[in-house]
Amino acid sequence: MRGVKGTLTIINKNFLPTPDELYKWHVLKDAGGPTFAGSPSWKSYLSFLEEGFRKCGLADIEKDTITYNRWFTSDDRKTGDWFLSIGGKEVRVASYWPYSGSTEQEGTAAPLIYYDEEKPPASIEGKIVVFDIPPLPDPLPPMFDVYKGFEYTSDAESPPKDHFSLKQWYQIAYPIMFGGYDDILKKGKASGGLVISDMGTERAAGVYMIIYAPSEFGIPALYLDRVAGELVREAAMKERTATLKLIAKREKAETFFLSGFLPGENYGNENDEMVLLLSHTDGPNTTQENGGLGILALIEYFSHIPQVERPRTLLVVLDPQHYMPGRHMVDWFELHPKAARKIVASMGIEHLGQKEYREKGNEFFPTGKPEVTRLFVQDNDLLIQLAIKAVKDHQLPRTFVHCPPRSGGRWEAMGSVALERDIPGYGFSTDMGAHWSTEARIDTFDEELAWKQIAVATQLTGILIKADLEEIAVKTGDKEGVSFGFKAPH
Repeated sequence: MRGVKGTLTIINKNFLPTPDELYKWHVLKDAGGPTFAGSPSWKSYLSFLEEGFRKCGLADIEKDTITYNRWFTSDDRKTGDWFLSIGGKEVRVASYWPYSGSTEQEGTAAPLIYYDEEKPPASIEGKIVVFDIPPLPDPLPPMFDVYKGFEYTSDAESPPKDHFSLKQWYQIAYPIMFGGYDDILKKGKASGGLVISDMGTERAAGVYMIIYAPSEFGIPALYLDRVAGELVREAAMKERTATLKLIAKREKAETFFLSGFLPGENYGNENDEMVLLLSHTDGPNTTQENGGLGILALIEYFSHIPQVERPRTLLVVLDPQHYMPGRHMVDWFELHPKAARKIVASMGIEHLGQKEYREKGNEFFPTGKPEVTRLFVQDNDLLIQLAIKAVKDHQLPRTFVHCPPRSGGRWEAMGSVALERDIPGYGFSTDMGAHWSTEARIDTFDEELAWKQIAVATQLTGILIKADLEEIAVKTGDKEGVSFGFKAPH
């Protein structure tokens, strides 16, 4: 305890970790590289979080175990675990397709064949199939229009005009989410796959695809930047032979939800009400899944305020399934119906403190600006007003306060839990230009931005702890907007 009195809704900065402390937390997290569920790095990260939560008084901590078949390879290209050559000449590989498949040590040699989605080849059996990711649709479909409608922006130049982060996400998501390349390769009995992105060499390096398939689909596949793609596309048109190598390992990995309670004044009683703090813990780099550190900062803050002054209990739920095959196949709330019934509001947090990156030619560089922050709000005038006030109070730059049920557009972050459950709530996220990659390390983290984001999230969480539920109630069934979020509790 630092011995300074604070309140729930007016932030006492002495109760929050400093930007320097946040940076040190992230250095520890970054030391092991990507925190994929069940990996040594993930286990170290969760141990740090659990120790921090216990020091802050989080009670009744539980670990709900999930066992799954973990597929993994080296994230260091220098090991040679993923490799491509044509005519004996090595072709630079940007990254690997996780949970695709694997080859023997010598790789697999087969003719290349180009896959035209308009006129697909009659057979791809035994071939290495080359795909081109198409450009983002123009005009944008509603689900992609991330700047459609917002209640407030913290500066006039907040909306990037180039849709760079959206294009980056689209390039990552397309092969599985829209193109079905995994099914094409598997059903066609291909020997391998090569996916050409519209990204330069630096931008594509280490890109890690989103996992929607429920398991490994059995065909080794690699990801190429547009420079290597030109060479490979030309070779595929001539049906030249290539050698593709992808060495992967498998293990039965054990991972777990981490949950616990910071007790409010009625904790343990039937009339207890809970505010859910939600994030995920697995991902490819330092900041993609650092929401757990943000929640740790929130718990540290509220632990300084006496339990009798906290009208509601804080429920922490950290999900390990964001990058697991199938994504969110186990629902924590089904395992804990008693706690789920007591949830009256929610705060989702992810992707904190990210620097903005852009591409010029093949160079990929920070612009010197913070990435755009997205603060999602349920449809209630007071919730929106309080969100705007918190952003102004802490001078959070380049921030959108967005209410998809009111103005359309897409839900992101973990804010969709409030939408799906019809409860008051917020969701914090940040655009990701550089943060879909295993090569996004500590140098891409902005601790000053993360501190301001956490301060805003803390202030809004305090409001959810204290507010009259009738005053912040949302319209039942008001679920406009597209959601890519976490499963709602039942």
